[in-house]
Amino acid sequence: MVLGQTGTNVDELIDVSNVTPWDALWAVLLVVGGIAFAGLLRRPLRNRLGATNLPPRTVNLLVKTVGWGIIITGIIFALPFLGVDVTPVYFLVIVIGVVTVVSGKSLIENYGAGVILQSEGNFEPGDQVATVRHQGKVIEVSSRVVKIETLDGRRVVIPNSAVLSESLVIYTKRAERRSELIVGLAYGTDLDVAKQVLREAARQATGVLTEPATEVFVSEFADSSINFRVWFWHASDFESGYEVTDHVARALDQACRQNGLTISFPQRTLWWGEPQEPDPI
Repeated sequence: MVLGQTGTNVDELIDVSNVTPWDALWAVLLVVGGIAFAGLLRRPLRNRLGATNLPPRTVNLLVKTVGWGIIITGIIFALPFLGVDVTPVYFLVIVIGVVTVVSGKSLIENYGAGVILQSEGNFEPGDQVATVRHQGKVIEVSSRVVKIETLDGRRVVIPNSAVLSESLVIYTKRAERRSELIVGLAYGTDLDVAKQVLREAARQATGVLTEPATEVFVSEFADSSINFRVWFWHASDFESGYEVTDHVARALDQACRQNGLTISFPQRTLWWGEPQEPDPI
C-alpha cells in the first residue's frame, strides 16, 4: 500500500510523457551552461575580489560559493523541461533552508564571522594574539575556526564567532611594543637622582629599543615606598617581552645597588608590652 502510494506520488511529480527531445536538449543546455558560466566567472570574480585586498582563503571560499550557487540554479531551472514538478523542490529548498538556519545557526555564524575576519585582515597566520582566555601564535584562519598555538605548546581551536565577539589583542601588528616595571624605592630617596639612574639602567638593558625612548615617572607615594613606573620598548613578540623585561629588572636592581638606592619592601612596626602614656602637657 505504501509502495503504491509512493509510486503514485512519484508519477505525479515526474511526468515524462510530454517531454520532447527539444525539452531534454534545453535541460542539458541549462545544466551545461550553468557549469560553463560558473567556470568562466571564476577567474574574473577571483581577480575582482583579489583587487579588494581580501586574503586568498576568503577569495577562494567566495568563488566556490558563487560557483556552486550558479550550478545548482541551472539544475533547478532544467528540471521542468524533464517533466519534474519543481513546486515540491522549491518547498524542499525552503524547508532545508529553515532547518539549516535553525539547527546550523552556529555554523552559519562561524562562516559569516570567518568571512569578516579574513576580509578585514586584522591578523593572519604567524601573528601572535591574545584572546580573553588564550594567547599564542595564529596557525590557521579557516571558514569556521581560528587555530592558535599557545606558548606552552597547546593547540587551541576557537570558533570564528567567539573571536569576532570578544576582545582580541594583536601583539605583532607593529614591530615594537611597550612594557613596564614598577620599582618601589625607600622614602627619603632623591627623586631626580632616582629617575636618572633608573632611566639610564633600563635604556642600556639588552633588547631595549632606543626609539621610542625609555621613560620613568614617579607614580605613587605608597605605604612603604615611592613607586616609579619604568616604560621601555622592545620587539613585539611574546618571547622578547619576557626576555627584555627580565634584562631590565636585573639592570634596575644592579643600578640601585651601585648608586645606594634602596628597593623598599612592606614594613610594619610592632609594639610589645603596655602602651606608652603620652607625656603630660
